[in-house]
Amino acid sequence: MDADDLAQQINERRLTTLSLADQIGEDRWREPALPGGNSIHDVLAHILAWDEWALAVVELSQLRDTLPETLRQAVTDVDAFNAKAMTRYRGISRDDLLAALQASAPRLLRSAAANAGPEWHLRRITGLAGLPGSRPPQPGEAPKAPSVRGILRSLTAHEATHDQEIMQAFGIEPHLEQFKDEDSGQADS
Repeated sequence: MDADDLAQQINERRLTTLSLADQIGEDRWREPALPGGNSIHDVLAHILAWDEWALAVVELSQLRDTLPETLRQAVTDVDAFNAKAMTRYRGISRDDLLAALQASAPRLLRSAAANAGPEWHLRRITGLAGLPGSRPPQPGEAPKAPSVRGILRSLTAHEATHDQEIMQAFGIEPHLEQFKDEDSGQADS
């Protein structure tokens, strides 16, 4: 998968998530209808938090090889990270959360590609070497660090899982046509 295909996959996934979320009205926004007793607000808050985590990892790793322990801990204690994200975003409105999600994926892609050349997605994040999700080393080999592509693909797959949960819980399907029309300036009034 090249960088353009990866970016398209990420953008399409986010449009799917936004299309689904847009169909859930304010009256059901905080209803604990998803697995684990989570609301759509909770799930989207932790998707946004993982975008922010990835942005921090990508940007800091462009400056130095070591990453702050808090970024590494997010990978080793996912449940704690998700709980913290849901608490942090509890007070944010539906519209503000959707706007933040709409902006975060393109921002993450721009940051990942900044100053990295056409092979930006292949860059290894050495500060995450040896953590869960990294490829296990071969005998006698040092732990391999995940690539930017690997991190982004993992987040996209994670988001797809939540999209499926949302579709099942609310009995809805994505309507991407409206977003494509809005992006091209052809939305019906």
